[in-house]
Amino acid sequence: MAAKRPHGGHRYPAKYRALAGFIVASAAFVAIFVALTLSAFHKPTPHDLPVGIVGSAAVTRQVEHALDSAAAGDFTFRSYASGASATSGIAQRQVDGALVASGPSLRLLVTQAGGTGPEQAISGAFTAVAAHSGRQLVVSDVVPPRASDAQALSSWFIVLSVLIPSLAAGSASALALRRAPRAWAVAAPVAAAVVSGAVAAAIADGIAGLGNYAAIAGIVALFSLAVAAPTAVLARIRPPLVALALLAFIVFGIPASGGPANLASFTPGFLRALSPVLPLGVAAGTIRNVVYFGDHATTQYIWTLAAWALAGVAGLILVTARRRPAPALAGPGVPPLDLAEPGRAPLHAIPDPRTAESVTMVVGFDDSEPARRALTWGAGALRNRPGALHVIYADHALIDSDLSGIGRAEMDEDRDEKAARVAEAAARIADAAGVPYTFERRQESPPEAILLAAGLHAAAEPAGTIVIVTGRSHHAAHQVIGSVPVRLLRQSPYPVVTIP
Repeated sequence: MAAKRPHGGHRYPAKYRALAGFIVASAAFVAIFVALTLSAFHKPTPHDLPVGIVGSAAVTRQVEHALDSAAAGDFTFRSYASGASATSGIAQRQVDGALVASGPSLRLLVTQAGGTGPEQAISGAFTAVAAHSGRQLVVSDVVPPRASDAQALSSWFIVLSVLIPSLAAGSASALALRRAPRAWAVAAPVAAAVVSGAVAAAIADGIAGLGNYAAIAGIVALFSLAVAAPTAVLARIRPPLVALALLAFIVFGIPASGGPANLASFTPGFLRALSPVLPLGVAAGTIRNVVYFGDHATTQYIWTLAAWALAGVAGLILVTARRRPAPALAGPGVPPLDLAEPGRAPLHAIPDPRTAESVTMVVGFDDSEPARRALTWGAGALRNRPGALHVIYADHALIDSDLSGIGRAEMDEDRDEKAARVAEAAARIADAAGVPYTFERRQESPPEAILLAAGLHAAAEPAGTIVIVTGRSHHAAHQVIGSVPVRLLRQSPYPVVTIP
């Protein structure tokens, strides 16, 4: 049921508001993606497609006039002295095709390896010109695709296949390694990119016979890093910002790339402006030029991918450098805690409640049944002896927002309400035992929160003894103790009591 607001009306639970926000965000994603993709490909029309012409000035003017009359703005023209020079211009990626009009018949030079979209547009336009002039048109594919890559589609599908794993690698590494050593934040996406390049190039060569293994592996690795590193930066700043990476690399990136037929010159103006900037189309064009065009016109593409990758790595270094380090547990009278070598911490005997020594009980508490038993035991142990009871609630969230970012305020409100309920439960147990206590809500994971709190109390009260108290696992009934007590037993320099 919906909860009533103090001023009337209803306030639906945060999980429903978060779900609604997620659905709205998904609908917007779909709407933008479909609109962009259909606007790019539902009626592809070339814009300034470069074409060479070999022939006299009079013939050249006639051809240009005929094409401009039929399809104004579809083509731009470049003159060549001979068919051989026009063929070299195609092989060097200066033009997408050329018309040789120096003889009795017209000869059209095309390259399907440069993309079926440009090849079909040029062939169709010049076939119409030849039919209008009454001259025969002979079409020659001067740079044909390989037999194992029939329509030269493989280059685009290689990078498309790496796109989603690279986005996942960036976001997952940022979340999973949020508290790992800072060097790992950069090493993880770099390592994932190198592996992606090696695997993708090997499979592409095995299936499509593209060869050029080292070059393709390097291009794919650079492309993967160009996607993963910026995504990781956004995820570390705030997880919902990963949506910006999805918009840039998928929603805008796929239509701007021109797709497998290399229709980048056929898209609307704003997408054509994005085509030489966004990584997907750039990487696909680089692989196409390496495989079929002798590495021509690849330098600018490589620099574009490198700019994305370097910007992402630099952003990761800056973001992780700004991360606040966890406070040290060591202090006056506190043994140093070596988390890298569990089991090396000194052992302490659990203090005898009958002695007069002051004991500080640090109890991890989340209002679960095992936690209530642990807090009851800790409070009872302090009834007739000097000491203090400190209750620690670890309010730790792996992803500190909903995916859409819309329901953040409501989720924070729900977390506050849960923390208040946990505090009330702790108060009831401590009051029933007649023991004074303090309650602290911390943002770290449960083991970190308990150890940090214990270290701070030990530094403040060096003469006393610290005892950590936890309950058994409440997630898996078959386990005697859970992961939190296990980590505490391995890492804590203080005695740890686990109440079954």
